Amino acid sequence: MKRQPIVLATVALLSVVLSACNKSETAAGTAAGGSAASADTATADTQANVAPDPRDPCRLVTTQEVEAVLGSKLIGPPYRSSNPLGDSAGWPQDDGSVCWYVGKDNRNLTVQADWENAGAISAGISGQLAKAEGASKGMLKLQDGTELVGDWDEAKMRGCCTLQAMLGDASVEIEFGGSLATVEQAGELANKALARLTQPLAVNGNAGNAAAQTREDARYAPKAPCAYWTVADAQRLLGGDQAPSVETSGQDCHFTFSGPRGRSLMVVTVTPRNGYRTFRSENATYAGFARSISADNEGSVTLKAAKLVEGPWEAAEQGPIQFNAVRHDAAIAVRHGNVGIDKIRAIVGHAFDRIDAGGGK
Repeated sequence: MKRQPIVLATVALLSVVLSACNKSETAAGTAAGGSAASADTATADTQANVAPDPRDPCRLVTTQEVEAVLGSKLIGPPYRSSNPLGDSAGWPQDDGSVCWYVGKDNRNLTVQADWENAGAISAGISGQLAKAEGASKGMLKLQDGTELVGDWDEAKMRGCCTLQAMLGDASVEIEFGGSLATVEQAGELANKALARLTQPLAVNGNAGNAAAQTREDARYAPKAPCAYWTVADAQRLLGGDQAPSVETSGQDCHFTFSGPRGRSLMVVTVTPRNGYRTFRSENATYAGFARSISADNEGSVTLKAAKLVEGPWEAAEQGPIQFNAVRHDAAIAVRHGNVGIDKIRAIVGHAFDRIDAGGGK
């Protein structure tokens, strides 16, 4: 019992962490319709004639190899971008250090590489590798006891979904949080990428950037956190005689309303892009935190496991701290307090519908 205040404080800290997380081959492809498709094709043809960049991360795995992992054909050619995490994730960037592969269902993964000085670079990533899952030459042992074997000198996992494999002074990194891929599948891709560091494919990743930009521009991703609901929407969805308060706070939308249980506050964060990655990583963060609490207290204190919830989404998990849902690569998180699942389902479902409709009703 003496540990309970510490546990409660730690749970509160996790809530803050999860909230912060929310704030934050070939050039052949088929582009959709009209002049945009013609422009994309012209750009791709021009890029195809450019001498290959020896440090292009799109030259390390084939389209077919990635499609086998994603379980879907790619929506367009691979393209170059920047960091797979954060607000700019997936935004095309000429000569970007990360190669993006996006399936027709928007599931995705990324590949990046360091051709030299990889040891020094990885050692400087905020000390994270020192805390990552340990490895020995040619084998990575995961926390669940799984042994991942590869042709690397060393491999490590960061978080739920980033595998880094090093060979000599070079490394490749597979980030698969935006997919349903397993660590084993990521390991296979890493092996193939390592083997091609010295003999890369004849691919120009920049050739896919124009088509990727067209797709990103077409997505509904408003900057205003409450853009998905009007006050009238909120009153209809939440019920009650009095109009609720719908206010922006940072990157969150706060709903304050009255109900049978008294005054309620619901904090909603919508991630309209890169939602698959957000959903998977946040659920993994909570699961890892719950295991840590149980281990630290020798099983005497446990947190409730998140449970799957059915609704107007592809997947959703409800935990004691936060509700997470994902649909079509958009993720929505709700810090819900004493709010019932029916109200959460109504608010979240409406936002997903707005995103799918491109902002229309």
